[in-house]
Amino acid sequence: MPISRYFYTPVLALCLSLTLGGCESVYDDTKGWGVDLWEDIKKGSKQAANSTKKALDSLAESDDSSVKNSNDQIEKTELSASDNSKEAPKINPAPLKNAEKIAQPPVIKASGNYAVHLSSNKSKQNAEKEWTDLRNAFPKETSGLSLKLKSIKITGKGTFYRVLGVGFGNKSDANKACEAFKRKKQYCMPIKL
Repeated sequence: MPISRYFYTPVLALCLSLTLGGCESVYDDTKGWGVDLWEDIKKGSKQAANSTKKALDSLAESDDSSVKNSNDQIEKTELSASDNSKEAPKINPAPLKNAEKIAQPPVIKASGNYAVHLSSNKSKQNAEKEWTDLRNAFPKETSGLSLKLKSIKITGKGTFYRVLGVGFGNKSDANKACEAFKRKKQYCMPIKL
């Protein structure tokens, strides 16, 4: 005898009731299981917060009592005027024996036969602005120097204005100044005027 299709309906209902019988809530297609889960989480977090608050309150009460007990043990001491009149001795540090000397660029008066070539520009205005920028960027290295613009015609490129820092009496001083500029990544070439 063939099994009718209506036989499966009660079997399915029985299986579902046995499977879902242990669940405390019913699944809702619009809300899912998440609503009940969220409520359980909120209840648990409230309980945890309450227990934490109780623990902190009990700690605070014990701290207050220990502070009260420690105040009883503090001794008060007053300073006399003679203690305040003493000044701390002044200590002069001894100079270091092996201290390295920091190389300083030579301070040079604006006169001499040598100069340092610091940059070249296509216009006179840009060259003057470049000198101002160099004086701001390198105040120690350019102190004592004066600006001289020298125009140079280069075939196929046009006229350029060299920015020269004038004021070196010899080539050695100009070389030393260029070394200081080059340490700071600035182009520099000593030239004779």
